[in-house]
Amino acid sequence: MTPMEAPLIAIDVAFLLPEQAQARALAVNATLWEQSPKGFRFDETHLPHITLVQQFVQRASLPDIFAAVEVVLGDFLPLTLTVSHVETRGETAQFVIAPHPELQRLHERLMEALAPFDEGDGPAEAFANGDEPPRPRDLEWVRNYRARASGRHYFPHITLGKGIVTEPIAPFSFTADRIAVCQLGRFCTCRVILREWQLKRPFRKGGSKCSDARRSSPWRRS
Repeated sequence: MTPMEAPLIAIDVAFLLPEQAQARALAVNATLWEQSPKGFRFDETHLPHITLVQQFVQRASLPDIFAAVEVVLGDFLPLTLTVSHVETRGETAQFVIAPHPELQRLHERLMEALAPFDEGDGPAEAFANGDEPPRPRDLEWVRNYRARASGRHYFPHITLGKGIVTEPIAPFSFTADRIAVCQLGRFCTCRVILREWQLKRPFRKGGSKCSDARRSSPWRRS
């Protein structure tokens, strides 16, 4: 059995960034890479994102998981989110997302909807395969996400890379409307998009607020 055929898979339900916010994340990530090449670089398979849910699930359950996510997304419109500042926690730098009641509500709704699929623990093979095996702390983070990082502990952010950002940034806002279920990789990066949706505005009566994007190449360079 190859790693991609492992019965368990580590997933992240996350907002993917629009072009301008993505460009800002890429710029900081490039600077951090110069400081610490043992970190990671954003590219086509390392996507900047805002996590909403992380957990180990059965690969065979993915169709039901996609359906559960889509039901929740039908109750939400695109969100205007604000990066308030940049800070370092542990060994990684991150853009901190200012509190937003609808973002918190979306996080909690998705956590509730996906709770029946949470396997609690999983092996390294549940992460995306390649030459970057997950670190022990990556497995520990996903294993403990529901207990330590969700609900009242939820801390929305965009991980930028390994290192310290010394220059302050001015707050900036962006529209968050792309949500994906991704397979996780080393540093809990979003490595493989498994399914993607786009929240829609305005909502038309009788229609759906979200569409299944399923783009063949979701990466957009600035």
